[in-house]
Amino acid sequence: MTLPLTLAVCSNRPRQLRAALLRFGHLLGPDDQLLAVVDTTVDAATAHSLAQTTPRAALLFNRATVGLSYSRNLALKEAPTRHVVFLDDDIVPAASAVEDLRAALEAGAHVAGTRITADLQGRRAPWWLTDGQLHYLGSHHPARPASIWGGCFAVDRDHARLLGIDFDSRLGRVGTNLASAEDTTLVRQLAALGATTTVLHDTQVHHLIPTRRLRVGYLLRRAYWQGRSEVRRGTVATGLHKEWARNRSGGRGLRPAVLAALYTSAVLTGIGHELLDQARRRP
Repeated sequence: MTLPLTLAVCSNRPRQLRAALLRFGHLLGPDDQLLAVVDTTVDAATAHSLAQTTPRAALLFNRATVGLSYSRNLALKEAPTRHVVFLDDDIVPAASAVEDLRAALEAGAHVAGTRITADLQGRRAPWWLTDGQLHYLGSHHPARPASIWGGCFAVDRDHARLLGIDFDSRLGRVGTNLASAEDTTLVRQLAALGATTTVLHDTQVHHLIPTRRLRVGYLLRRAYWQGRSEVRRGTVATGLHKEWARNRSGGRGLRPAVLAALYTSAVLTGIGHELLDQARRRP
């Protein structure tokens, strides 16, 4: 019997979610399920339209924007199968990617992820974006090994429950903030407790990157929130070193060094603001 999967997508963008449901619906095997968590307030007409998108999708409505971590934890709780594949609403996977994840889980992996490739949809990358900044777009550096990221990864839900691990509510996006690291933190916590992790370096999915995310302002905001996220998960020193190395890896010459200084400064600003906010909240 083929291992049944739940394909789960958590989104606060109803229009984009509708297109994602259509894409993901075509990937389902006979025993698979499709689950969507809508993380925003929607009117009755929009809710009905989403529900009619594909007959094989079950929808959960948060009725407010409460964040990606909350939504992912809800998906883990409500998924009808033990194994859950999380897909972002702007990911385009081939059916082979889902089958590769299924095979990894059948082989005993508790967590598995694919390579995520940035799809600029025909646009040229601006000068302030090199391969060293692709992680701010949720995409892997093409010349470096992949790691397990939230855009496309699978979790053995029952094993995570056994270990008492779920997505940290202090991390992950909530509305328009660009906090992150709820995915990698979960993977690290599981691995530290002995869970088996598998990275499918040769399996890739495409991440659709809209024009607005190519703007320098967006990338600097993303770097800023990366700094805040590193404080929240207690990895300031290692996180800062990691961000410098990533930003510096965009090639040779002066441009990567300048961009590394620019984006790492934004990370430092985020670290500073988060530390100040935490100090103010202390009694």
